[in-house]
Amino acid sequence: MEVFDQLAEKYQGEHSSNPHQAALVERIAALLPAGASVLDLGCGTGVPTAKRLTESDHRVVGVDIAEGMLRLAREQVPAAEFVRADFKDLPDDFGTFDAVTAFFSLLMLSKADIERVLDKAAGWLKPGGHLGIGMVNFDGDSLPFEFLGVPVTVSGYLEPDLKAVLEAHGFNVLSIETVDFTPPGTPPESQIFALAQRAA
Repeated sequence: MEVFDQLAEKYQGEHSSNPHQAALVERIAALLPAGASVLDLGCGTGVPTAKRLTESDHRVVGVDIAEGMLRLAREQVPAAEFVRADFKDLPDDFGTFDAVTAFFSLLMLSKADIERVLDKAAGWLKPGGHLGIGMVNFDGDSLPFEFLGVPVTVSGYLEPDLKAVLEAHGFNVLSIETVDFTPPGTPPESQIFALAQRAA
């Protein structure tokens, strides 16, 4: 969303060093075949996800609606391709990928839109392709919230519900965990990280 245009550098400063996200990105990078293609939904500034995956010689297409985020992403991760778009509106035939990632971008959607994006993601993935996501651990649908001083609406699931939603939309959940992360200068946050695989 456009509100992130002016928050790009602040967002990166507070949210680019999450060790739990970094660990899942590393796991995905290791699971993929050489030169695999990855679609990063809500790619933000490209750090850490696109940066780490391109360093592993994977091809990354990052999609974000905020030009401010993409400007930083193009500077920091020149090996990736970045597309300005609202990822929930990407066409079903946008491409075919070995993995799809969405770290804290789905939570900006309504639950109905999250489920539509999961259906699209299953269609973009090759058989056996992987999905990696990060979400905030709470139950709500389009609730008002102030993020970095900007009013937004957010949606979330508790861990068992997120697992059930992933399974209902064509994924086998390989791992899912709830962790605590404290971004610099902000209160601790309970987060969920899931790795899933497109069902055969």
